[in-house]
Amino acid sequence: MAATETVRLKRIIAKTLRKAKRWYLAYILSQVTILGFAVLSIFWQIDQRLSAVAAFVAVLATECLRWRSDFWKSQGEFAKRRWELIDGFAVSVSDGWVADWLAARPSNFLADVTENELKGSDFDSLAIPGPRRLLDNIEESAWWSKHESRIVAWYLGLILVVILAGAFAALTITITGIGAAIDASESRITQNVGAMICAVLAFVFSINLVRLLVSFISFFHSAKAILGRCRALLDSGNVDERSALLLLFDYQTSRDAAPLLPTLVWKVHGQHLRREWDRFRSRS
Repeated sequence: MAATETVRLKRIIAKTLRKAKRWYLAYILSQVTILGFAVLSIFWQIDQRLSAVAAFVAVLATECLRWRSDFWKSQGEFAKRRWELIDGFAVSVSDGWVADWLAARPSNFLADVTENELKGSDFDSLAIPGPRRLLDNIEESAWWSKHESRIVAWYLGLILVVILAGAFAALTITITGIGAAIDASESRITQNVGAMICAVLAFVFSINLVRLLVSFISFFHSAKAILGRCRALLDSGNVDERSALLLLFDYQTSRDAAPLLPTLVWKVHGQHLRREWDRFRSRS
């Protein structure tokens, strides 16, 4: 019975985090749609009242999408915290939480969770349940978080630099073109291009690209610090339950505040990271 509940708990983690990422993707796509509408409104004569109503509905819809993503992320993180204690200390899962949680969902809620998704919750530690195993698990999770957040931060930084550099260069050319415009039609085209660039910049800040970059960098440094503390405790040989739980709490707090790590990072870099993790794990 306990084994069944453990598998169901891991399925909850996989399903909730997958839903959180999909809702966040929907949020990004909705922002792209709004950007497209903003660009079209620059070149087409759209009624101002219609534009105001459309903007209100769009903003409300996108906030709902982000709220749903945050909701499923919180559910997944809560289940993940339970699983980390269960795997680390062999705590019983027969408290009814899984059944109570699933009772509020459709009967086939977990039906589409694949075996490959379940592997994301497995740990490699062979230590017996206790503080040592918990620290091994924290080290493994923090190691993956450190490198995945680093990769995402590099991608986001590159995207941000390209967008801002291109936008500001085009905006500078546009401003220069306004003064040198020969006739009214040419001046209007130049102004429209400038407005479009401003719309693109507004899109960059509306999806919190800068804040996402800062959040991933912060998570990278948090995971790196957790790794250092883990290694210090493991090397000391004095691994007590209180220190392990305190470290777990600090790591979970940092992870809960961090953005979701995209699945695409694992698909692209997963094999390389897995090989390096195996080498890192066998160093001692």
